[in-house]
Amino acid sequence: MFDDVMKKIADFLENTPKDIYEFSIWLEDTLVDDYDAMAAEQPRATYLLGQEVPDICASAEPGMKAEEVAEFKRQLKVEYDKALLFVV
Repeated sequence: MFDDVMKKIADFLENTPKDIYEFSIWLEDTLVDDYDAMAAEQPRATYLLGQEVPDICASAEPGMKAEEVAEFKRQLKVEYDKALLFVV
């Protein structure tokens, strides 16, 4: 579960669609609904993702401007990279 989520985040960061709203909803829901399953695999990395990423995702709106999408990606990448440091 954890690896799948991280792969989807990596794919999103590499191949960002123009409208990021659907992805942000999916990621926020996944971090809430599947937190326990992810934490069973990678507790520290999942904890780190769960701290800031839901708030980052909540900031997404349909039809965001390119600058807003770029800022969303920047913030998400920071948290993604932090989580990667704690993958065991």
